[in-house]
Amino acid sequence: MAQHPVLAVKGEAVLEVDPEIARIEVSVAAVGSDQAKTLQLLNERAAAVDKVLASYPDAIEKTETRGVRVSPQLTSRAARGQPMNYHGAVYHAITVTGFDRLGELMARLSEQDQTEVGGPWWALRTGSPVHGRVRVAAVRDAVRRARDYAAALGSELSGLVEVADSRLLSDSRGQAEVIGQHSARLPHRVRASAPEDFSIDLVPAKQVVRATVEARFTIAEPDLAAVDVG
Repeated sequence: MAQHPVLAVKGEAVLEVDPEIARIEVSVAAVGSDQAKTLQLLNERAAAVDKVLASYPDAIEKTETRGVRVSPQLTSRAARGQPMNYHGAVYHAITVTGFDRLGELMARLSEQDQTEVGGPWWALRTGSPVHGRVRVAAVRDAVRRARDYAAALGSELSGLVEVADSRLLSDSRGQAEVIGQHSARLPHRVRASAPEDFSIDLVPAKQVVRATVEARFTIAEPDLAAVDVG
């Protein structure tokens, strides 16, 4: 049996979509000269943050405690036999879906005593259907390219040999870091308003999702004599 010529191509696709979730991180700190009092103060401040979070049930999808730390702070006074300080901190990771209230939420959290707020980090969900859409688009692009090349050779596609998923990745323009790393500043505009109605004006960053596939097709015997190379 005669072996058909094989044509190898790469298909690519890029989709730009709105984010599905936003992640923010909140850390609460307390410092005291007594470990028990430091823990009590830390618990009170963490409870105040929890109260704020509980007032946004429709906007917040998930709240996770990423860690609690209480440690002594060694100072020059401690070396002279004076009491040392204790530093405590609680770290939360918050997943938000109500983008219209995200700025208000971050502003309210930042008003709490010894509370640091970082983010937002915009993202798609792990199982987002967008990933499937971009993969299908990449395969279709591979077929279009293969047909163009086959036509240029005076031939046409006759079969599929192989399709390999080259890569699938997503990013967002303007996105800073991954959740879990410290963010000292809020990289977004602040809208001036009355103190009791303060809010941070946030614009969700578009998510860019890319997929690449490598495909090999068999083609009918080319009619190279009919190919116009002029």
